[in-house]
Amino acid sequence: MSTDAPVFCVNHPQTETLLRCNKCGKPVCLKCVERTPVGYRCKECLNVQRTGYYTATPMDYAITALVGAIASGLAGALAMIIGGLWLIMIFYAPAAGGLIAEIIRRAIQKRRGKYIALVACAVFILGGLAGAGALLLLTWGTRRFDLALLASRLFLNIGIWIFIALGASTVYARLRS
Repeated sequence: MSTDAPVFCVNHPQTETLLRCNKCGKPVCLKCVERTPVGYRCKECLNVQRTGYYTATPMDYAITALVGAIASGLAGALAMIIGGLWLIMIFYAPAAGGLIAEIIRRAIQKRRGKYIALVACAVFILGGLAGAGALLLLTWGTRRFDLALLASRLFLNIGIWIFIALGASTVYARLRS
């Protein structure tokens, strides 16, 4: 018969637990622990371990934004040309997103950053829409300029939305790790 005193989580003093972090040994509850391949770790130990993986500098974020904007602008203009052929766009968008992610990764010399994937994803969306809109403006140069009609041609084009959704998700997935 065991007469051990109950152990409580270090973050939630009202929660009784049997779990301990396998690195620091602190008692933690299920809310405060994450399962890793080597056992359960508290979030503090995981954060210390993860910070060593992030080596990106603020300049890498700027490079990501610049390179991503240029590449996704060009890809967005090409997507506008493909536009109505949405079946082709289903294959083009992930390929373009993967290529842009690889260009960004090489531009920042494969350094990792906590928010590099989010920056690249946002820039892909904005650059893709800007590139598609710029192509529309260039092709409409000789016609009467009607901003409402131009916006409707851009935003009601299902191919562009397929490009944005599939391409942005590919960029995010490729750069998050």
